[in-house]
Amino acid sequence: MHLREERSAALAGRALHAYLNLVAQTTRFKPVIPGARPWERSREPFIAMTWHGQQMLSLVALDGAPKTAVLASLHFDGSVVASAMERAGYRVIRGSGTQSRRKVQAKRGVPAFIEMRDALRGDTSVLLTADVPKVSRVAGRGAIQLARASGRPIYLFAAVTTARVDLDNWDKASIALPFGRGCVVWSEPLYVRECADEREINLTALEITARLDELHAMAHQHLGHRA
Repeated sequence: MHLREERSAALAGRALHAYLNLVAQTTRFKPVIPGARPWERSREPFIAMTWHGQQMLSLVALDGAPKTAVLASLHFDGSVVASAMERAGYRVIRGSGTQSRRKVQAKRGVPAFIEMRDALRGDTSVLLTADVPKVSRVAGRGAIQLARASGRPIYLFAAVTTARVDLDNWDKASIALPFGRGCVVWSEPLYVRECADEREINLTALEITARLDELHAMAHQHLGHRA
């Protein structure tokens, strides 16, 4: 990324961080069920996941969590997210998954995976999005492989608001707006066995897809608002 792009991303990240704070401060979030958040259940690091298009309120969902790293892509939008997350006090790991073997090196997929695995084996949780790259609301295998390699659990979450704009783009993104009502719902932990085979990994991906859809439906139901 060129210097001008880096400066633009940093400026946009600052604006995004300020906007996320505005949304968090002006939204009336329903209290999370006591003991539901991962760090309230156990002190071990965890993998937190939601859909790519529903990640805007991740900072609200992780409010109060101990050390956490966030995976951000190498693209300009990833740099904006990285800047915003660093301002919020999170560690950022750069890289992303891909369905093309030719692009693995360019996207820094392997080094990012190793960095996340080592963070989880230490004292740091990791925030990821669940989707297959450029395929909306179909869970990929990357986080499952990460859970298998690290031995840490996956926790899924849905963070939604009544005040939002739903976009008709590839990831069906929702842009949270200020002055609404909000809700955060967490799943039970999902562990992946170190000896899990391809069939088990594929079934786990299907389970994550179903659970995330259920969590988002539940969160909207809690708010008395249809998704």
